[in-house]
Amino acid sequence: MRIPTIIAWLAGLGVLAALVYFNDPGRLLDSVGAMRWWIVAIVAWHAIPLAIDARAWQMLFSKHPALAPLLGAIWIGEGVNGLFPIPHLGEIARARIARHAAPPGEAAATVVVDLTLSISTELIFALLGLALLSTISDKFGAVRVLAPAGAVIAGSALLFYVLQRAGLFVLAVRIAHRWSDTARRRFDIESAEALDAAVQRIYQRRVALVEAGVCRLAGWLAGAGETWLVFYALGQPIGIGDAIVIESLGHAARTAAFVIPGGLGVQDGALLLLGSAVGLGPEAGLILALTKRLREVALGLPALATGYFLFARRSLGHDTGVPAHNNNL
Repeated sequence: MRIPTIIAWLAGLGVLAALVYFNDPGRLLDSVGAMRWWIVAIVAWHAIPLAIDARAWQMLFSKHPALAPLLGAIWIGEGVNGLFPIPHLGEIARARIARHAAPPGEAAATVVVDLTLSISTELIFALLGLALLSTISDKFGAVRVLAPAGAVIAGSALLFYVLQRAGLFVLAVRIAHRWSDTARRRFDIESAEALDAAVQRIYQRRVALVEAGVCRLAGWLAGAGETWLVFYALGQPIGIGDAIVIESLGHAARTAAFVIPGGLGVQDGALLLLGSAVGLGPEAGLILALTKRLREVALGLPALATGYFLFARRSLGHDTGVPAHNNNL
């Protein structure tokens, strides 16, 4: 774990703590607690976008594996990304979990393409949110502040795709070989070339890409149901348009701040701003932010425990048909 990543994570945690401290923490926590059993429904709702995302990922395999293991892998990967201060460690985890369900190297390749589709469709979702915000609110401050997040997402998606087309993994291995003796021992050019080739084969399957992209966008839209549920539970029901605005732009801010693990502080500040933009007030946006963090912990801790047990079991050689010494993705 790099020192800058730890510093960014601590800074984000500090921003979140400051947001809570300066907005009557007792009242905020009481409001979250007042939802009582609605919290269970809010946590359970998250299974819907996770299942849709798993279906999108499933479409990228040459032979579709069972959906349940992929759903479990996405759940574990999201838990790792949400609670560990290491960006995209969850993608590595789910590639390792799914590797027995596909030909060698294909699981990792599908994760790379799925991540690209996730970022690309999030941009569409964010643009939809911006368009809706411009029609339902005359407060353009939020638009001016959050619009750059769309530019960051667009640039990131384009750069990631271009690098993949240029041979991302061969390039990464060659750079690593220049700087690290350990990398020269652990990573070879042939494996990187095979992984790049597997990625290119997926991009050649255009119909599967379109179907997976539509599923990914549906997953983002389903995620807005969580926002709608939170405000319904608070006795401040909102329209689906408002829910899409808040969900899309709040998540866009989190993604744009990719250097801060979990978007700590950034997503929460964006939700505070968006609560005001749609007429609910900053306190409502911050209650939503805390509820989302509570959901991440409620689902993330058992996901981490499950992932730890799974990887420990495999390291002892109890994996289904995969030798314990085979660590290739």
